[in-house]
Amino acid sequence: MNKLIKNKFLLLVILTIQEAFIAVTPYIILVSSLILSKTLILFFHIDIDVKYIKILEDIIHFLDQAASIVVSISIAYFFAIRLKISQVISITLSVASLFSIIYLQTYSVPSGFSLVSILTPIASTVLLYYFYPKLTLGLPLDDENKHIYRLFNYILVFLASYFTMLVLYVILAFFMSGISTNFKYVAQFIPDFGLYVFRDFFVQLSWFLGIHGDHAANAIIGKDILSKEIFPNLTYVEFNRLFVVVGGSGVGVALLLSMLLYVKHKSYKIITKISIPFVLFNIDTLLIYAVVVLNRFLLIPFVFLPILNIFIAYGYLHFVDISFVKDPIAWMTPLFVDGYIKTGGNPYIWILQAGLVVFDTAVYSYFIKRFQLSKDYENKEMILKKNLDLEAEISSKMHINAFTAQKEIIEAEAELEKIVENLKKNNLYIYYQPKVSLESYNCNRFEALMRYSDNGVIKGPIFLTAIENAGLAYIMDIWVAKRVKRDMDEWADRGFYPQISVNLHPDTIQNSVAIDKIIELLKGKNIVFEIIERSFLDNKIAEINLKKLEENSFGIAIDDFGIGYSSMETLIRYDIDELKLDKSVIDKVKKIKGRVVCKNIINLCQEMGYIVVAEGVEKLEQVNILRKMGVDYIQGFYFSQAIPFKEVEPFVKEFKTKYTIKKVLELIDDPKN
Repeated sequence: MNKLIKNKFLLLVILTIQEAFIAVTPYIILVSSLILSKTLILFFHIDIDVKYIKILEDIIHFLDQAASIVVSISIAYFFAIRLKISQVISITLSVASLFSIIYLQTYSVPSGFSLVSILTPIASTVLLYYFYPKLTLGLPLDDENKHIYRLFNYILVFLASYFTMLVLYVILAFFMSGISTNFKYVAQFIPDFGLYVFRDFFVQLSWFLGIHGDHAANAIIGKDILSKEIFPNLTYVEFNRLFVVVGGSGVGVALLLSMLLYVKHKSYKIITKISIPFVLFNIDTLLIYAVVVLNRFLLIPFVFLPILNIFIAYGYLHFVDISFVKDPIAWMTPLFVDGYIKTGGNPYIWILQAGLVVFDTAVYSYFIKRFQLSKDYENKEMILKKNLDLEAEISSKMHINAFTAQKEIIEAEAELEKIVENLKKNNLYIYYQPKVSLESYNCNRFEALMRYSDNGVIKGPIFLTAIENAGLAYIMDIWVAKRVKRDMDEWADRGFYPQISVNLHPDTIQNSVAIDKIIELLKGKNIVFEIIERSFLDNKIAEINLKKLEENSFGIAIDDFGIGYSSMETLIRYDIDELKLDKSVIDKVKKIKGRVVCKNIINLCQEMGYIVVAEGVEKLEQVNILRKMGVDYIQGFYFSQAIPFKEVEPFVKEFKTKYTIKKVLELIDDPKN
């Protein structure tokens, strides 16, 4: 089940549906506002002409019915974008299919967000995607009529998709009719209380899937049970209203309170605050569609808390003597007011309602915290820490907007899930790339580079971009520091003391807690930290952390010099030990301008006492040119690619006799030189 939930394809489907519902949020707010206005008018007995109230009711009814069409259009639009097909054709097919199904089914548009309004656009868009390559007319799309031709190419595709939709509906309707008939027959033998519990479960699950729960339950299970009495003068529907789904479906008041307490992101806070007046009058449609629908973190409380409330309230009313009056209560009567009306002011009813709200809020708070963590990527951070053997002292400082950036978050989350699963296999390694001295033709310096095994094939860490985007790069840097420390300790036990260069991400150099941890790990080691210039430009925290590294006797190297932010000010302003010329600069040394620039940078660094390292060196000609220019160290595939830990010592021991002398002779004897 866990793998199913984290499946990337499923996440993208969920994302698409969530995008569609978020897009119709203004529509939901409009309908909810009109319903709230009507409720306030009736609740406070505001003196308004009856005909205007009737007009308001008619508008609400019309908009409620139109919701099916609105959400169908939205889903079709976003699925078309996801599948890269024509949005216009997809929407047109979805609406045509929806109206045809409505005609075949009930002759009237279903109220709210119905099952048919959600499944129809998904199925029709998938059918368009499936039929297009098979039935397209193949009209050319490379002249001035390409926009018309593109639509004409969909003619046969559209017709095939439409009639397939109708056939699928007839088949589905046949099975659904059988299920409904059989269930209603079986329901005769189920005790009223058991039927009510099952109905409530079905309602909550439907709402979670984005389907109007009560309408779906009425169609399949029926609503006769709601009018029966569970206690004298208290029907099941009133019991449900008073104790089960306080604040609307899914214990709306508890969800609202827990979000007010624990949600941090600005956009979710706004949605929560907007929802307050609606939830007070049990209109929680906005909260459900903006937060709950298809949110795996809220599935358990949303579906099962109402069921738990049923049993708690049922037991309480059996042990506490509370009498109910015959006066009915409207669904939109606020919490506690409804209890007062139904019992004539019995305080024990308030104790039960307040107790349920406190209990439900406590339960929801746990799940809202988990939801919050998921949006902050803190849960992924903990997984990375665990699987990369990192201590938990590092604090998270992510600031990702969970609502407005929902698409990016879910897609990145899917990618990060895959990365985490990969890292669980312990297939992440540190390889070391040699730095060869052009003065002594010796090799006792290496750069630590991350590598991972992809089904036995060693590759560079292509997943780092996703981790960086998640704000977790410093975790990887600490992991590298721990592995380098382990390797250097093992080498030291054998009397081998190489200098190791370790890269620090810009996020790491700006994270004081991470820097302190890295210093603690590597203090006393012969380490050079390679840092790109943008890490500390106009950043006071980064400059302070850079000073910490220097004070602890670590070397500092400017990495990738010659591209991006490279400036002479950096060479003057900061105390550095080493400068690494980027491969893009080295690749141009054969040209006159490139050679002049490179030569002057090297001369400048030599006069300032900096060691110069040329990285990305792949050709003999480059080696010879750089040697004559006075470069101190060469790093690149010409001498060696990155090698695993176990090969480092043998490489150093064999370098002079088996590798370097041969290359020196080649340099001397090469007629081109």
